[in-house]
Amino acid sequence: MKKINILIFITFLGFCSSPNQEGIVSISDNTTPTLTINEEDYPIVLTQCLNEEMGYNIATPFDIQDLKTTISQLSNSKDEENQLREDVDYCISKYNLWSDSSSLNPEELAKIYDENLELAKCLREKGLNVPDPSQQEPKVDLSRLKESKDDIMPLLQECGWQK
Repeated sequence: MKKINILIFITFLGFCSSPNQEGIVSISDNTTPTLTINEEDYPIVLTQCLNEEMGYNIATPFDIQDLKTTISQLSNSKDEENQLREDVDYCISKYNLWSDSSSLNPEELAKIYDENLELAKCLREKGLNVPDPSQQEPKVDLSRLKESKDDIMPLLQECGWQK
């Protein structure tokens, strides 16, 4: 549908332009087009990537919550869960979905990632099963821990985490 609208616009522009060649803008061969995706379409783009590029068979979600529920039910083992996480990270990175990277400079992102990598390592040494953060999501994921917040907070503080 988007391609049809672009073709109509280009055709309309052609009818409106004058035959004079003066002032015509050309695009060089080294220009790379960028794809802009609306945030409400992120779950659909992620689903399409997982289906078409990674071989999954996921129904098109209604919204992000629907997608999260569907994805959480896809893995039956730790290996499948790790593979799914890698595939999701790949698609998010490829299509630049849910990225805060535009608001932070690369040095800042690298610093956050390195600090959280050390935090995850320290928490594992303290007995918590915490995965390493990824470059796309540099925060430490504590959502799957069975321990209570009261049990986790002292360990976070021992590892140097500050609010």
